Amino acid sequence: MHEPMRATDSERQLNLTRGDAAAARFWIARSTLPEEDKADLLRFVARFPWLTFVKEDPVLLDRYAEADQVALPKWFRDVRSTLAFVEPSVLIRVDDFQWYDSPRADDVEEIWYDLRPGCGGEEERDLFTNHGGIFPIGSDWDDGATHLGIDLENSGDRRIFDFHGEDLLDNRLSGRPVRGSLYPVFSSYAQLLAHVVELRPLLGN
Repeated sequence: MHEPMRATDSERQLNLTRGDAAAARFWIARSTLPEEDKADLLRFVARFPWLTFVKEDPVLLDRYAEADQVALPKWFRDVRSTLAFVEPSVLIRVDDFQWYDSPRADDVEEIWYDLRPGCGGEEERDLFTNHGGIFPIGSDWDDGATHLGIDLENSGDRRIFDFHGEDLLDNRLSGRPVRGSLYPVFSSYAQLLAHVVELRPLLGN
């Protein structure tokens, strides 16, 4: 079976728009995002005004979708094309979840997330996207098995979900609903960024 190629570093460089805090504020102001998303993104920019911010163009977003054979929700494309993250990539730590059903809720302040979208191979893609209807947008840097993801089955659901790959696999093997171990933790991608309180260099950057 043909394995779709992921976006290379050079492709990613070509399909990013970079800017300082003033540029990021301009992107946000002229966007059509909901006002609450704009406020959350502005909070992220204000907290880290010295960083280089990036937004992704449709070509790069298409590459993410092609690589994992998914249709990215419009809301996710809209927010990432307004403000995706920062450059170079860094690890993030959040101060809290919005909701506390996740088994990771008590320890979230100790987790460092690598906020780069995509599955880690064919088996993960099959389990997450095909059976779980979830697309990972970040993972725990230390264990690599805890993820943050977006809902592929309900394109209008803008929440960010926390899940552990082994839980999804156990559910599938036991005949339980795979999605039973998806826990909403943020109301949106913008709200996730608004909860970022600390950054750490990503190995190799």
